[in-house]
Amino acid sequence: MRIQITTQNMSLTNALRELVHTRIQYALGRFSHRIQDAAVSFEDVNGPRGGRDVQCRIKLLLRPRGEINVSAVAVFPGTALSEAAQRACRCVRSHTRRRWMLRRRTRETLDVGSAA
Repeated sequence: MRIQITTQNMSLTNALRELVHTRIQYALGRFSHRIQDAAVSFEDVNGPRGGRDVQCRIKLLLRPRGEINVSAVAVFPGTALSEAAQRACRCVRSHTRRRWMLRRRTRETLDVGSAA
């Protein structure tokens, strides 16, 4: 899984870069064979005004096909990243489960059709 990190209106520090790699691997590591690319972007949406102003977006390209987009807003980039990574994990899990169920139903239909 390749991870690309971008920022808008804020700086990308080495600590944030390491945090992204650690959290993404922790949340999505068990699905790494299903994820081709992960794009993580941070944006300071309020600028100098303050408040809940850091948005983290995660875009995942899945194998063999599929795309998942999630986002979270928080005061700190690490918090926004954690929330978005958890959402991404839930989405990948449900996407994988749906594909598994479709394959299973197709096999059962073929087995029933060949037995008749």
